[in-house]
Amino acid sequence: QGLQGALVCIDPNTGGVLAMVGGVDFAASQFNRALQARRQPGSAFKPIIYSAALDKGKTVVSTAYDSPIEFERSETEMWKPKNYDGTFLGPIPLLEALAKSRNLATVRLLNEIGVDTAIRMAQNLGITSPIERNLSVALGSSGVTPLELVTAYATLANGGQRPTPFFI
Repeated sequence: QGLQGALVCIDPNTGGVLAMVGGVDFAASQFNRALQARRQPGSAFKPIIYSAALDKGKTVVSTAYDSPIEFERSETEMWKPKNYDGTFLGPIPLLEALAKSRNLATVRLLNEIGVDTAIRMAQNLGITSPIERNLSVALGSSGVTPLELVTAYATLANGGQRPTPFFI
């Protein structure tokens, strides 16, 4: 079957689906990856965490701490998230932390505002897939569909008004 892909493009004002690709060949596979495939969004989920922080009273110039952190997973195991480049920027504004996609700053921010706050924001933005209740969601560990993620971004682009995706 080979490599597959998906794409969804919607008008953020109306919700009209402008383009959708659910796979390479419908005859070979009727599974629509744009609507049915849940994949880890990775850093594409970070704007949802930062939106939740802004909703909780933070501002774009509030301080985020891009420094090492670790959490106890169990009595014998620690979780030590890292930045992609292995460096630390120290205290930085939220705007910079998001723009530079700093993992540690995002995990710390989520720990501060609470996972439930971020999950509520994700749901308000149009994410309907179940979101894990742990700090790794800051790094996009919970699977979502392309349509859900596009709806969340469209909501941000539409000034916070969530459009309802529709097809013609």
